[in-house]
Amino acid sequence: MRQFHRHHLLAASILLGLVLSPTGHAGDNDDVEKNSNPANPRTLSAVSVSADSMPQIGTIDEQRLSVSVNTVMSKQEMNAVPSANIADVVARMPGLSAYSDMHLGQAATGENEYVTIRGLDSSYNAYTLNGFALPETDASTRAISLNMLAPFGIQSVKVSKAPTPDQPGDSIGGSIDMRTPTAFDFSKDGYARTTVQGQMNSLASDLGVSSKGGTVQQEFARRFGPDQSLGLYVAAYYGKNDNAAEAVAPNSSYKPIDPAQAKNPDLSTAGPLQSSQYKYSIYTNCIKRYGANTSLDWHGESTSLYARAIYGVYRVAGEQNQASARNPNAANAQRGGYFNTRDLREKTAALQLGGSSTVDGWVIDYGTSYGYGARKRPNYVEASLYGPVPTGQFAFDLGDPTYPSIAGSSAALKNYFYSLNSNSFWKVQGHDAGSTDTRVNAHADATYRFEDGPVESVKFGLSGDTSKRDAYDHPFFHDDNNFIYGGPYFGGPKYPSTAPGGPTLGALPGQVVNAAFDGRYAGPFKLIDRNWVLAQAVPYKFVNDPNGAGNYTANDYNANTTSSRENIYAAYFMTTLRFGALSVLPGLRYERTHYSADSWQSNGDDATGRFVGMGRSYGEFLPGISLNYRPDELSVYRASLRRSFSRPAFGLISGQTNYSIDDISGQVLGISKPNPDLKPSTADNLDLSAEFYDAQGGVLSASAYYKRINNFIYTSQSATSNDSTLGGNVPTGTVITDGIPITTPENGGTARLYGLELAGRRQFVELPGVWSHFGASANLTLQHSSADSQRPDHEGRKSWLPRAPQRMYNLGLFYDDGSLRADLTYNYTGLQLLGLTGNGLDYYLQPTRTLNLATTYHLPYGFDVGFAVKNLLDNSTFHETQGKSRRYLAYDPGADGAYLQTGRIYMLNLSYNF
Repeated sequence: MRQFHRHHLLAASILLGLVLSPTGHAGDNDDVEKNSNPANPRTLSAVSVSADSMPQIGTIDEQRLSVSVNTVMSKQEMNAVPSANIADVVARMPGLSAYSDMHLGQAATGENEYVTIRGLDSSYNAYTLNGFALPETDASTRAISLNMLAPFGIQSVKVSKAPTPDQPGDSIGGSIDMRTPTAFDFSKDGYARTTVQGQMNSLASDLGVSSKGGTVQQEFARRFGPDQSLGLYVAAYYGKNDNAAEAVAPNSSYKPIDPAQAKNPDLSTAGPLQSSQYKYSIYTNCIKRYGANTSLDWHGESTSLYARAIYGVYRVAGEQNQASARNPNAANAQRGGYFNTRDLREKTAALQLGGSSTVDGWVIDYGTSYGYGARKRPNYVEASLYGPVPTGQFAFDLGDPTYPSIAGSSAALKNYFYSLNSNSFWKVQGHDAGSTDTRVNAHADATYRFEDGPVESVKFGLSGDTSKRDAYDHPFFHDDNNFIYGGPYFGGPKYPSTAPGGPTLGALPGQVVNAAFDGRYAGPFKLIDRNWVLAQAVPYKFVNDPNGAGNYTANDYNANTTSSRENIYAAYFMTTLRFGALSVLPGLRYERTHYSADSWQSNGDDATGRFVGMGRSYGEFLPGISLNYRPDELSVYRASLRRSFSRPAFGLISGQTNYSIDDISGQVLGISKPNPDLKPSTADNLDLSAEFYDAQGGVLSASAYYKRINNFIYTSQSATSNDSTLGGNVPTGTVITDGIPITTPENGGTARLYGLELAGRRQFVELPGVWSHFGASANLTLQHSSADSQRPDHEGRKSWLPRAPQRMYNLGLFYDDGSLRADLTYNYTGLQLLGLTGNGLDYYLQPTRTLNLATTYHLPYGFDVGFAVKNLLDNSTFHETQGKSRRYLAYDPGADGAYLQTGRIYMLNLSYNF
């Protein structure tokens, strides 16, 4: 049903885009940018070729007059992308892509969380808000989770792909700066805008679960005081939407079908493979996003001051319901049931104070910021359902690699699998987990401009940043053991999985859906009521259960608890030299990092332990030089050579150890742990570019780049039989045998990345009549990476850099006549390496493809009405495999979903300007 007439839908969408077509290009409304006219294409301002010119922020002039390779996305362009998530929006910029993973089910929300530059892992980027570093809420990465930052209230985004010495040095990929509006960004002294959006998720609607939602936003700006020197901007938003996702994945590692290949260590040469278990999951989510930002500015004759505040909250109340088909041995089949809350609560808040003063020819910029971020998974409860084990084996049909089917099984086994009475409620487990970051930073920069001579300016600055982080993961029960429904804690027996003591799946409260997975799931699928499951676990967390799970200890509560502090000090000096049309900007930056952490270490008695400390200090000298040659006002040639680095994420050094365990056999299926010996990655970067502009705002650019990265960080998976350094809670009775995959971050050797980036955008103003309102945009990134992991099982074999696709592109058609706007955009992100294994089948993320449509019509009296569709083609949003081909869905012990579909999102917008 959801795939109906896909090609017809594509054709209709393109036709609609051509007939109505797009936007985001001439002004989104009359007041967003000064001197903008929505009836005409954007035009460039009068040009000064000085590298120290101060173009208006968020305009194409800013990109053109910048001193390095930069890309700027304006608010008008952001509004043209149908999404409440800023990661999805900025992924339309040249060389950028967005992603989420399935380790917390984030991809099942249908929203991306992180952004990469030129496909490099998002932790290689520096992220700032109005130039200030943001708190990092996800301990496992240096990347900023963009969940909390909605496009509402963001004035523009600037991506620096070759940052200069006055920008953060931990930016191998580049830096991303998101800027909030001020009252001085609008052409009128007063401005107000109310926006209301409704949306619907097609997949959730098809399943018959909650599928609708909406957002309301209010903006207000006002300039006042003597000479209108004071400005106040305030924006607030609240959104809530419901959606659903369907996911399929293997539930055990792959084995060769040919018994003669059973001991082959390289599965890529072992012939056809098959897993003995597959799982089918339906995710349902209720997403709430709300926040506000404000800016108070004063523009004096020689001094400008500002106070800015931002607050954002992202909350998901999610559930995963799962049915699994298993062949646990050579004689039996088994149906498994699983439920998991997928709740996530994220928050960020920042206060920024600063200004700029001119004193005796010196321009002094200064500022300080206080930020707090939190990422929590409260009452993270999972439950298992099992029952009697019949004789026979499921026959899995892998003809469609994205949906392993049991259609070839016997009628008796199919009836057993699809019956809601085959499983009964057996046990629960739970966790309270989270991390926080409190961050304070300050900077002072001074620039002096000379009136004549080759030295145009000198600039230097100092900055300091301190970050206090805490992370924890408290299991509900001793050693994260099973808490049996009706079991010993309640005076009952320790029920086995084959004879649970709870109600049958059919008798549990909840909702039954039919025709799941496009009708391929040939029976009813039960969605269990979350509140009923929570009631079986949350009231009993941290209890003593001596005859069941065991007595709760200090080791249970503290085993995955870490407290850390990072202090960063930086200084830089740079100068601008001018020789006619050529400007040269050499400079040097130095960053000193001191890191310390206290983590829990068990005494080995499964009860007690202590916090132990670790620390490290290191410094990096980061030279850089940028050249800009401007033969005329509308073209610029650039070159940049710089050194950069990337610090390891907190959680990768001193984070938690996680176990994936079969809850019936106690067999450890997979282990992930941190690596305290990780080193920073360093890189030498070369960028070359040519940019050509026209007077109507069109642009054509070409860039080439090369990066040599040392000590790159990648996810490694290898086999182990035991490891005394694992830490964490090992549930009672677990079994660790040879071949258990252990996943940990590792430093590789040297990696190289080189590529070509092409981008263009133009409105066809020279065409007659209605055709002059049409335009097109496109960008393409082609690149190649080669990395030496230094793994013994990869000796002599180079891999790709993680998350560095060989090809990315965006295509867009737009139409804007001042009354009607429409934008049809297509995004493609190519195959990506996710992690290395020791069995010859590395983890890959298959290409993603997204077609979006957005239209807006300006009505009289300040009203705008719009319609948008996200993921028009209903493509999968996440597809992880083992090996480069699509043949084998990935068996990833830490994730619940290798092939994911989230459906289309339909949006209707109404706004009023006054």
